[in-house]
Amino acid sequence: MADMDSVKTTLKTFMERGTTDNTLKLTPFMKCMEACGMKGYKTNVEASVWPKFQDKAKKVPVDKVATVVIDAIACDVVMKKTKAKAPPPADDPAVKELALDIRGKLAARAGKAAVAAPKVDATTARMTDTSGYTGSHKERFNADGTGKGADGRVDKVDGSGYVGNYKGADTFGKK
Repeated sequence: MADMDSVKTTLKTFMERGTTDNTLKLTPFMKCMEACGMKGYKTNVEASVWPKFQDKAKKVPVDKVATVVIDAIACDVVMKKTKAKAPPPADDPAVKELALDIRGKLAARAGKAAVAAPKVDATTARMTDTSGYTGSHKERFNADGTGKGADGRVDKVDGSGYVGNYKGADTFGKK
């Protein structure tokens, strides 16, 4: 049997950024299902299951997804496979087996990153390599390649001289 904490951990890695209420929207849940190799259940989730459990904000709590929603997905898939008119009971062996399989795949993904790192092609690598920049563009980056922020973009006015843009401040009268 799949560990419910691992299932919830996997679901939480796919929550939207900034979400603090432990809820999932449909799109992140579908990305989670696809990442776990269950893309075939997409139509079942979108059309039949998710609308039954979502609130007004179209979110479902992670705890509910880990238990009730996964059972409902399993019921819907089994019903469509057997071409039955009514959904099978939750204690049906085929439904239980499929729900355990779904939870097992979700639990196996626990602790892994939600999204793989993007692949860098030659053009992106060339444009992000700051060692090849010349002219005023090279002034925007430190020696290690990180940006200087506003210091690299803005020419700050130095009003320390006796006229504007005078570069030899404090040198008047000295020999």
